[in-house]
Amino acid sequence: MIDNIKQKSFAIIIAIEDYRFSDEKTGINSVKYARNDASKFKKLLKEDFGLLEEDILMWTDKDATKSALEDELKYHIRQLTKDNRFYFYYAGHGFYQNGYNKLTCWDSHPDNLDGTTVSIKEILLDPLEASECTQSLIFLDSCSTYLKNNIVARDLISNFNNRELENFLKSEKYHAIFMSCSPGEKSYPNDVLKHGIWTWHLIEALKGNVPEVILNDEFITDSTLKNYLSDSVPKYITQKTIFRNTQKPFAKINSSNDFLIRKIEKPELEINQDFPKLSLKFDSITLRRIIVLDIRKASGFKKNHFIPEKNSPSGNSFIQSLFEQELKDEIQEVYVNTKEVLSFRKRQIEYSAESGYGNVENDVFRFFIEVEQNPLDPSQAKITRKLQIRVNRNQLPENFDDIFPNQINEIAIPIEGNIDFDELVEKFENLADEDGGKLSDNELKGEIEYQTYSGLSIKISTKNMELIINPNRDMKCLELIDSSIEGLKKISGTSIKFLN
Repeated sequence: MIDNIKQKSFAIIIAIEDYRFSDEKTGINSVKYARNDASKFKKLLKEDFGLLEEDILMWTDKDATKSALEDELKYHIRQLTKDNRFYFYYAGHGFYQNGYNKLTCWDSHPDNLDGTTVSIKEILLDPLEASECTQSLIFLDSCSTYLKNNIVARDLISNFNNRELENFLKSEKYHAIFMSCSPGEKSYPNDVLKHGIWTWHLIEALKGNVPEVILNDEFITDSTLKNYLSDSVPKYITQKTIFRNTQKPFAKINSSNDFLIRKIEKPELEINQDFPKLSLKFDSITLRRIIVLDIRKASGFKKNHFIPEKNSPSGNSFIQSLFEQELKDEIQEVYVNTKEVLSFRKRQIEYSAESGYGNVENDVFRFFIEVEQNPLDPSQAKITRKLQIRVNRNQLPENFDDIFPNQINEIAIPIEGNIDFDELVEKFENLADEDGGKLSDNELKGEIEYQTYSGLSIKISTKNMELIINPNRDMKCLELIDSSIEGLKKISGTSIKFLN
């Protein structure tokens, strides 16, 4: 059964990237991207789980001392009530020693780990069990192997022990512990993601960006999250990194039934409060450019070639063959530029070009080109370029535009649900009267286009069920994304979640 009772939530986030006693030979190694992991997890809780700033306590580096974890953490847990859901996130080194699972602190000393680290049972599990809190979600991006040998993994000394966790979960309260890797394994960071690999997948899943995590298009549960992390992280390690060791996340869950972690509220675009709501699939955004060219402009066209007079499979194949060299040249150029701009190696990029279709795919983006006979004019080629961004806007480098020799010029967002054409036109008419924009509508084509006073074009196609944003001037990729975010925000009066 899925429980959807809304509760007051409280979170404690701890991230230790740089330790007080840290040097390359004898100290405790840094935990790469731990601070970034923590800040993004906090952002997730605020933006997607509805926690307020005062609901979240975050300690990074110097804040995360042994005394803070032993005294302040236990104090805050004691204040929890039966109406609270408690979130705990930790990124740093962890280990098992002398019968206890332990977490390092900023001031942990490599020569006295037993005395300068904290027991998970004493600072977290026992206080939670003694508190009134009946719902907790614990996320530990940590692992267990000694770290004095310049290893980049998030580990220290020896395996976490399952028995301690299992005893905590035997209570009748509803608790879950999600861990970045299985005992004895390492938890790896990634320079492309700028995160720990497990934390990145965790945040993407909890944000609702991963369809397979969402049950019935609405619910993220303990089971869907557990299954996704245990499958996706090892796959990423194998396919996208050079690490040879495995990283298999696991979870310990105490609940008689599946429980709800998050209900996904479908994003809506509401303009000036009088505008009808549109349910937009922000997880399926495509940046694209569609052009038509006379086939005589193709490098493969010869004087003795015929000009197709009708649409047909043979005509389509002929046109694709004419543009084959241009297609291969552009795909090769995107591949070369990707390696340079993103500092990727060949094994991190998949690319191909044949039969009128080309693509370049990697962890950051997916780029496609398709050449086909123009359905509206058989003597022309229709060339469609599509770009899908796989990371957040702020993770794209400043020179990201340099990858693509031909820039896109519009953004398309799929629309879900029904659209009342007449109502939509009326609301746009009101908007045009109030804000000075320009409206055109064509019910026969199923199109409504509104151009803002600043020149941004927003087109709604009821035939294709998509909202199309076009700046009506030449822009490179990043500028187009930024202007679209800002344009929608100005029209709607609210922040739109859009590649950010």
